[in-house]
Amino acid sequence: MAGIKGFHLKPFHIHGNEDKKASKTTDAPLQHKLARHKVLVFYRICIVVVLVCVFLLCAYFHWKNLEYTDYEVKQEYEWTRSTEAHSLNLGNTLFTYSKDGMSCTDVKGKIIWNQTYEMQEPMIRTCKNVVAVGDYNGRNIYISDTTGNLGMIDTTMPIRDFCVASNGVVAAVLDDSTVTAIYLYSVTGEQLAYFKTTMSKSGYPVAIAISDDGKQIAVSYLKAENGKVTSSVGFYNFSSVGQNYTDNLVGGYGYSDAVVPLVAFMNNDTVFAVADNRLMFYQGRQKPVNLTDVLISEEIQSVFYDKDHIGLVFYNAGGETTYRMELYDTSGKKVRELTFDLEYKDILFDAAGIVIYNDEGCVIHDWDGRLKYQGDFQRRVECMIPSGNIAKYTLVTENSIQTIQLK
Repeated sequence: MAGIKGFHLKPFHIHGNEDKKASKTTDAPLQHKLARHKVLVFYRICIVVVLVCVFLLCAYFHWKNLEYTDYEVKQEYEWTRSTEAHSLNLGNTLFTYSKDGMSCTDVKGKIIWNQTYEMQEPMIRTCKNVVAVGDYNGRNIYISDTTGNLGMIDTTMPIRDFCVASNGVVAAVLDDSTVTAIYLYSVTGEQLAYFKTTMSKSGYPVAIAISDDGKQIAVSYLKAENGKVTSSVGFYNFSSVGQNYTDNLVGGYGYSDAVVPLVAFMNNDTVFAVADNRLMFYQGRQKPVNLTDVLISEEIQSVFYDKDHIGLVFYNAGGETTYRMELYDTSGKKVRELTFDLEYKDILFDAAGIVIYNDEGCVIHDWDGRLKYQGDFQRRVECMIPSGNIAKYTLVTENSIQTIQLK
């Protein structure tokens, strides 16, 4: 058989394991370089993060320790009111009232709403954004918030005292020549509950407070018996829990040789009362119990509070300043002490700090006690409204509303 001429089968290699080994040998330096590059990138990122954190920490501590020396008026709006009217901060708006009526104005001087009435001696009670105005010895209570009028209560007896919850529920002490009673009203004036008080049994109600949700009432009673003065604080629950108790009275505490002119809810769970010789704390949403008493040996000049703090102002006897304020938290623990000379008109507890002011100037501290600002106003100030920013405030003067920035 003849062969095929001119064709030769040449040996060849199938590239298998040998070439793979060579490829691995060739790729090894590249993988090593990639790994080194990733490590370098990681370290660079870490360095950048650390530097940013250091910068932010430095900026934070600089801001925390910054003390302002002046202020700048950023915006100013015309505003007028009658000379007999009074103004206060209501949910970062300006609430104004007099014997003839009340109104609410925003920080730009625009009237949000107004309400006319006739009162001889208007009394004001607030809770968050809700305000109640009642006539002492009269029979009408008007309830409003920052958006407008919510309702009106027409009482059956003369008004001696009252308080309002954030939902507009009102507890009122009513009194005539024969009986004293405490009534609970809805925001629309509906009578929800009532109970009578007597001098022989509980004493006379000298202070009253209501919880934010309008379901609990605390009353301070004063009683004179056998030539001695005694006080008590009673707690009333108008939820389903209190229905099982006579007059909804779920608990109370007595104090001999003491007067308790103030009782207040810090929140739905915490109540405090101030006597002439002690500060009392109670806790419990349904049946408050005594948490602690702080004994007081000096005369209390003023009391200020919000949902987190209570401030007691004393004369700073023997100190370098005129006044001293002791700050307590909701557990009754003393957390701070501030001293100041300013003859204060009001003290505000804001999220950013503590504002002490009068018509002519103010002193501002942060919650760590650091002095942030101390200075005079450019004009006489009727009311000061905080913004939640320790460097920004609204000042209300006789004829203008100013937005200021500390600098």
